[in-house]
Order: sequence, then structure tokens, then C-alpha cells
Amino acid sequence: MELSPEEYGTYWRASIRVAAGILVIFFGLRLTSPLRTHPEVGASALGIVLLVMLVFVGSFLAMLGVARVVRTAVDAET
Repeated sequence: MELSPEEYGTYWRASIRVAAGILVIFFGLRLTSPLRTHPEVGASALGIVLLVMLVFVGSFLAMLGVARVVRTAVDAET
């Protein structure tokens, strides 16, 4: 697979998006852990809502990156 400089840059930007999505999910788990384990119902509910939102955002970022990587690879092969 031969990549032009533009395709190479696109590939690495997409890889950074995938990594950013994984980091958002990871830190979302770590940062919401105290809220999710709190004995109060309101705090636990807030922790769950925040976790769901962060996992959604992280998954969205990662899938955008994966789609871009696949598109770049397909374009480079044709």
C-alpha cells in the first residue's frame, strides 16, 4: 500500500481520532467511578448519565477514525 503524503497525513489523523476515542472512554470510566459507587441515588444516577454520554462520544470519535482509516486504505489500493 503506497500512500501519498496527503494520504499518510490523513491516515495518522484518523489514527489519532481512534486513540482519542479510546482515551475518552477510559478516562470516562475512571472519572465517573466515584460517582457511580456513591451511596446516594442522585450521585449514582449522575455518574451513570455522565458515563453513558462519555462512552457515546468516545465511540463516535473512534468510529469516525476507523471509517477514515478504512477509506484511506481503500483509496490507496485503487
